[in-house]
Amino acid sequence: MLGVVNADAEQVKQWLQQANIRHYICEHCHGLHLSELQEREGVVDARLFVEEDGILLTTELELRPSALFAVQAELTRLNMAYPSIKLFLDVSDDSLPRLVACDLLLGRHGVSFEQFIYFVQATVDATVQLLDEGQEFNWLIWPDEMDSGAGEALH
Repeated sequence: MLGVVNADAEQVKQWLQQANIRHYICEHCHGLHLSELQEREGVVDARLFVEEDGILLTTELELRPSALFAVQAELTRLNMAYPSIKLFLDVSDDSLPRLVACDLLLGRHGVSFEQFIYFVQATVDATVQLLDEGQEFNWLIWPDEMDSGAGEALH
């Protein structure tokens, strides 16, 4: 029988350490940042949150403003191509548009270590594939572009 527990943030940290998944807690949120995704080009945030209904893994990818309509047009296909993650756009006036990829491991009645690790790895794998596709179609902003493009627009 699998050891099913009602996972809290401390349990999730222990499981991440046990599985040798690098992570850290930042000073700005209560999420556990996954280093494997967080360190990739194009990723703004990759975090695990322990919620009342389960464990949420969310990754935010910063989009080129010029790619916003293309990504919107592809959103249905992307959601079908990556059925284990839910994809949606986050567009606000005070930041660049983002493509958000998330998954929820329902755990109100408990989860096992094996379920948790499978959830994290499957979600990370799908997100890495999505990143590769975003790079292939030139949808994502890379850090070096942020510095070089300032002030060069023609009006």
